[in-house]
Amino acid sequence: MDAHDKKPVVPMNRIKNLAVHFTADFVTDLKARVGSRCSTFQCLLAHVWKKMTAARDLNPEEFTKISSNMDFSGNMVLWAFPRLQVRDVLSWSYGAVAGAIRDAVSCIDEEYVQSFVDFGNVADANGGELIATAADAGTMLCPDLEVDSWLGFKFHQIDLGTGPPSAFLPPDLPVEGLMIFVPSCKAKGGVDLFVAVAEEHVEAFEQICYSLE
Repeated sequence: MDAHDKKPVVPMNRIKNLAVHFTADFVTDLKARVGSRCSTFQCLLAHVWKKMTAARDLNPEEFTKISSNMDFSGNMVLWAFPRLQVRDVLSWSYGAVAGAIRDAVSCIDEEYVQSFVDFGNVADANGGELIATAADAGTMLCPDLEVDSWLGFKFHQIDLGTGPPSAFLPPDLPVEGLMIFVPSCKAKGGVDLFVAVAEEHVEAFEQICYSLE
C-alpha cells in the first residue's frame, strides 16, 4: 500500500478471516476459462479479484488496485500493481483480467529492479531512510487488495520424522483485503486461500467464491 494512500482503520472484530479451498479440478476449469497461458497464481488472483469486487458492491466508476508480490518471496520483493475500474473487473472476461495482471507483472523487469536498488543506495548515501508502507492492524484496504503467494513453498515435502504436515495455516490476517495463496496439504494440485474480509461482505463473498460466472 502507498504510504500516502490513507485507508480507514476499524476495530478488529469487523474483519473476518476466511479460508477457501480450491480443488485441482476447479483450478483446471479456471485455467480453461482464462484461455491463455497463465500461472495458477495469476488465474486464481483474477478470479478472487472479480469475486471480492462483486462482494464489496463498489461504485462501477471507482478504481480497484492489487498489490501483488508476483509469486516471489525473499529478502527483497518488488510489487506489481494491476489497476482497473470496477466495471472492467466485473465485465471483462477472465482472460482479459488475467491479462491485466500479467501486463502489470511484466513491468517488474531487470531495469525496474536495478532502479530500486539505485534509489536505495542514493537514499543511504544522503542519510535518508525509506518509509515503511505496511498497513496497520485494522486497516480497510477496500476497494484495493494485497496478495502474497506461498505457492512456491513445498510445505507438503516437509518431514520432521512423522510425515508431512496435515495442514499449514498462516496467522490471522489483521488487514481487510489482505490474502495469501497456499498450496493445499489436503489434495495434490489444490490451493487454499486465506483472506481477510469485512464482516458486511462475508456472506456475499461466500455465496460467489466458487462461481466461474
